[in-house]
Amino acid sequence: MVRYFVASVQVLVLCVISLASNLAVAEPQNKPVRMGIISLASPATTFKQWQSFADYLGQHLNREIEIVVPKGFKKIQQSVVEQSVDIFFINSYIFYQLKQQGLVKALAQMENTSGSVLSHSVMFVRSDSGIETIEDMRGQKVAFVSPVGAGGYLAPRATLYKKGVKTSAQTDEEFTGNLSSSIHKVLLGDVKLGTMCEINYKLMSQRVNTGDIKIIAESEKYPEALFGTRIDLPEKLQQRITSIMLAMSNDKDGLKILKSLSVLKIKKFVPYDENIERLTKKLIKMAEFTNK
Repeated sequence: MVRYFVASVQVLVLCVISLASNLAVAEPQNKPVRMGIISLASPATTFKQWQSFADYLGQHLNREIEIVVPKGFKKIQQSVVEQSVDIFFINSYIFYQLKQQGLVKALAQMENTSGSVLSHSVMFVRSDSGIETIEDMRGQKVAFVSPVGAGGYLAPRATLYKKGVKTSAQTDEEFTGNLSSSIHKVLLGDVKLGTMCEINYKLMSQRVNTGDIKIIAESEKYPEALFGTRIDLPEKLQQRITSIMLAMSNDKDGLKILKSLSVLKIKKFVPYDENIERLTKKLIKMAEFTNK
């Protein structure tokens, strides 16, 4: 009788352990996937721009997608470390820094509306500024968009340094925080030179009169933004998310979503090639960010 009782308890314990184990595996499947978006836009605008994409991804993943908008490199880094985001859309410069820390991996690369995974920035001045070349910028004010921008800082700074203009020492660097401010500051004469991604400049030119502005140079090329994930997110989930993103351009509803993202210069998502990171590494060295 005692043996029978002990055996029954052992079976019961095993059943409880098995049930708990199954629940532990199944439970995360019901949790939302938190999608971080690094954007210069306001949180309200960012939610509006990305909600249809989140709905599409959630529908195909059979999981709710929760949009999170961390602001700045430290916030996204903290979000990754604290696991408050699962996947995220970030520029190649931030991604490279996080990957160097062993925190992230890539899911899918953005292809821009020009049909490339690379882009370059334009450097522009007022037509009557007297600035004709990059070399003329010594001792002047230059407006970058963001200190963690790939096209808004890294690539143009690298180009300026390549031309012998060390912006941190020979110019007055200013960060505007958004694209329109960079253009307006140049138009108002608050800064001599502004710079941003060429595609973004063209998009902004449809909204802001840039007739008094001229482009004097183009930056070195840099990789476009991408979707990344925490390194510890389950591999199967990573693969499912990637396959959904890559298939969007072959799906009627997916194409509709991608079209809505064209204001963010996104055309579609393509497989990520790690070799592209060499370009970011080269730009960091050119820009003399020796601590990166």
